[in-house]
Amino acid sequence: MCCGVSQNRLLNKYICMTDRETRMFITPNSHQILLHTYLTGREAAAIKSVMLSSLKMSMSDLESKKVDMGGFSGTMIEDQERKTLDFLIVSVDGDTDNPVEKFLDLPSAEYDAVLLEIEKIKNPTTPEK
Repeated sequence: MCCGVSQNRLLNKYICMTDRETRMFITPNSHQILLHTYLTGREAAAIKSVMLSSLKMSMSDLESKKVDMGGFSGTMIEDQERKTLDFLIVSVDGDTDNPVEKFLDLPSAEYDAVLLEIEKIKNPTTPEK
């Protein structure tokens, strides 16, 4: 266990940063979700790569600067969301063992509230300090 992340997640190329800031988010039904307060550059690139890897382009597309949006896989957004959850959720109600799985079992209103908070982390309106 490192930084509240199970060894299994660390083996899957997750980065352990012992000094990484976290903050507690309390859901409408009082579940405590501990979140990292930012994505690292490496994590943001990994999330972006989910989209880019599902894009299908030919050399003629690149030359004409046209991108066919039909080239995206139907699961791309779901895969990006899951990767974001894996990077940002540290614990659910104090439990660091498989926190994303525990989070996914919460009622959908709780899920939606946390996703709104995660969106603020992914797209901050003010620069990091």
